[in-house]
Amino acid sequence: MTGLVLRDPVTLARRALTVRASRVVAFGLAGLHVAAPAYAKAQTTDAASSGVDAYVDVAYLASDNEPAGHLWRSKATSAVLDRLELNNAALWAGKGSTSESRWGFQAGIQAGEDVDNLESSEAGSSADVLKHLYYTNVSYLAPVGGRELLITGGLIPGHIGYENFQAIDNPTYTRIYGVDYVPYFEWGVSAEYPIDAALRGKLLIVNGWDYLASPNHLPSYGAQLQWDLDDESWLRGNIFYGPEQEATGLEFWRFAGEAIGQWRIGDFLLIGNLGWGTEKQALLEGKPRHDWAWGALWAYWQPLDRPWSAGLRPEFFDDEDGLQSGARQTIGAVTVALQYRLERIRRNVLSVRAEYRFDRSTGPDGGFYRGASDDLVPEQQLFIIAVNWHFDSR
Repeated sequence: MTGLVLRDPVTLARRALTVRASRVVAFGLAGLHVAAPAYAKAQTTDAASSGVDAYVDVAYLASDNEPAGHLWRSKATSAVLDRLELNNAALWAGKGSTSESRWGFQAGIQAGEDVDNLESSEAGSSADVLKHLYYTNVSYLAPVGGRELLITGGLIPGHIGYENFQAIDNPTYTRIYGVDYVPYFEWGVSAEYPIDAALRGKLLIVNGWDYLASPNHLPSYGAQLQWDLDDESWLRGNIFYGPEQEATGLEFWRFAGEAIGQWRIGDFLLIGNLGWGTEKQALLEGKPRHDWAWGALWAYWQPLDRPWSAGLRPEFFDDEDGLQSGARQTIGAVTVALQYRLERIRRNVLSVRAEYRFDRSTGPDGGFYRGASDDLVPEQQLFIIAVNWHFDSR
């Protein structure tokens, strides 16, 4: 990892790349369609669409602590402070799966500071190359029981968490701490099926929590269930279960689960995300169980016929055992955001954002860097300007 060790330094086990790209059937719904903002892991594009996309994310995060190393401690995305930074750039192409043309595909590449931070200290020797792959997969839409079963595989979007790796379609530019510590990407196979008009489920077999690491040769498993209340209001549950250490006995398997809800009330989106994870540590004396939890609430003003939007988001991240961040700490933060989206140029979306956030970290290892010696202090304030651009040939 560049600058930060953002994955668990206590757990010495991560997932082997057991599902190789040459042997999996993959996922072709991963392009972001941004003709209108689409939140909540919205890497699924219109199934009938195909084309080429490009994306650029540039930001300046000014910190009142002015750390000498320019690093936002315990953060995996937009983690460079007091310096203009290219956080992400990506180029991808794909074709969706439809009932008329059942095979689909997607292939992409990416770079930037956020991409470099995907590589943890436990990553395998191929991680420096694999981290530059954006969603790269194929898909097949199979008629089953009078409905369509979407079978996907390859490098697919992580199924846990509300926010996307690409920030342009998130309610705020900076993502919550909790989402930075769940998988943004997974190697594996998924099967998604509409149970009825409002309910759909997904099952996954993936290489593991950290898709660039190789602690053992067993797969991990995931599931998702979503109930659609209307076009923009829904409830969702996600779980993850699998061995993330060299010790692969069931008692050492990692479990994580979360609940997410989104409701549109007039021009407002209200969103809630609450998650919890646990894992028994095989290599520590006494084999203790370590837990972590995260949560956030978004109140987002987003009129569909106007370019302006604004939001407020409190969040927390409880890592009292240091399993995820490597520091025994609890973080609370509040973010206030303002966005202007320009979509008048055909096939182009330009998002300009201004944000203010206040973060406080407490606990034995808590704190943020400050000053010439990067001393640890409990609080930081950030003032953020971010520009995101997305070209969508569809």
